[in-house]
Amino acid sequence: MSYSAPLELLTDSQGSITFGWIDDATYYARFSRCLSARLGEAFAAGLRAAAQSRAQLRYFGDGRALESYDLVARRAFAHVIVECRRKFQEVTLLAWSGAPLDDRFVSALGKPVVVTQNALEFERRLFTCGPGARTKLASGPDSRFRSRWPLGH
Repeated sequence: MSYSAPLELLTDSQGSITFGWIDDATYYARFSRCLSARLGEAFAAGLRAAAQSRAQLRYFGDGRALESYDLVARRAFAHVIVECRRKFQEVTLLAWSGAPLDDRFVSALGKPVVVTQNALEFERRLFTCGPGARTKLASGPDSRFRSRWPLGH
């Protein structure tokens, strides 16, 4: 997928993930509501494909609108990061306010990994790595996003 393509939307009855290339080497995902096992596994498969399509990339996961997640979804994400670790120059995660930060999970992802609950810090890092992010994410509601992989109920 080219970074000029619109962000995509993956949904199920519990939550959603908006994701895609911000620029040629920066991949962004925003998680909303509940990250179910099914949604998380589908996203992980797409992230694996994205990682395999580039020599290197930076990943930014925006979880500020997340309320909960299934451990199967978290495990699927971790497997992709560990499996493709040499491809990920950087992994930056924005945890929702009050989210439990699991040091074992973070250390399992390898380095460099940044986990923050500060949205301004996350956005500063994102806009520095992917200058096109400001334009791509500044538009209105999710109407720009293509719903390519709806997962049904």
